[in-house]
Amino acid sequence: MATMTEELHGWRRYAVVFLGMLLTAALCALAIPFSMNPRGAAGPTALQAESAISAVSAIIVCFGLATGIAGYVGRLINGAVGLFVLGVGLSVLAWRWATIEELAFSEGSLGLVGLETVLWAGILFAATAGVLKMAGPLRDMVPDESDSDTDGGGWGLRGVAAGILVLPVVWLIARSDLKGQVLAAVVLGSMLVGLCGRFLSPYAQPRLLVAAPCLFGALGHVIGMVLLKQPLAEAFVAHSIPALSLPMPIDYAAGSLLGVSIGLGWAKSFQQQEQEQAPEPGNATVRPVDDRRVVGFLVIGTVLFIGLRFLRSLLAG
Repeated sequence: MATMTEELHGWRRYAVVFLGMLLTAALCALAIPFSMNPRGAAGPTALQAESAISAVSAIIVCFGLATGIAGYVGRLINGAVGLFVLGVGLSVLAWRWATIEELAFSEGSLGLVGLETVLWAGILFAATAGVLKMAGPLRDMVPDESDSDTDGGGWGLRGVAAGILVLPVVWLIARSDLKGQVLAAVVLGSMLVGLCGRFLSPYAQPRLLVAAPCLFGALGHVIGMVLLKQPLAEAFVAHSIPALSLPMPIDYAAGSLLGVSIGLGWAKSFQQQEQEQAPEPGNATVRPVDDRRVVGFLVIGTVLFIGLRFLRSLLAG
């Protein structure tokens, strides 16, 4: 049966993406002050913040609102772009939170770091499901009954196994606790996860795939704990902290969203010939997005962004 889908092109597409990134970044940035650890500095985790309840609550509220923005961006464009926009917003929070250096000298626990990474996997699963619910399924990943029977009921369990690829990439690239290096390592590893996961589960929506790097990142922290032979602070001074322990939970979360969404788009380019033969499932036709929806998002979003910046200044003061 023929279906009708909408698609956004040209300058409107770039304007929506840019404003979406600004809004998700501004929303996630509101959670920065709540990460303070007992030493009075910005901490690397929420569970080990001075007030863990406040930190977790701030993340849930801010990230939940950012997910709503990303979902609407995905509705105007597609779900993969919505996930990328959400990842950009969360990367702002990751960039401002501390590294393992602060964890080491505040006598933090790597066990809690692993636990928080697992919790982020659950949050990413819920966020991905929410974005895809608002945006609709990725049109080029058409559900297939035969694949559903052999791939975990359509959940893409084969693709989740690709999540382990993030660990060797982190081990190779993350040579220090520098935030840019660590975050880049997770993004690159997650790109590989998105690429291979899509080939392993080409007909499953990536609800679990986005969370896979976080799940295996927690395994990396467990491996790091086993390899660590001295107190964390001493290991940091001696530059002997295992590379798998360097990314913090927020690094895995932001890197997973960014990398997997890019990897999905990268995999799509390899399937160009197939898409040309069947560009839309169900003989779908494409129509332009209503300009009123785009203009409304740009106007309301701009006003909201100004309001968020004002709220951020009040919290900082």
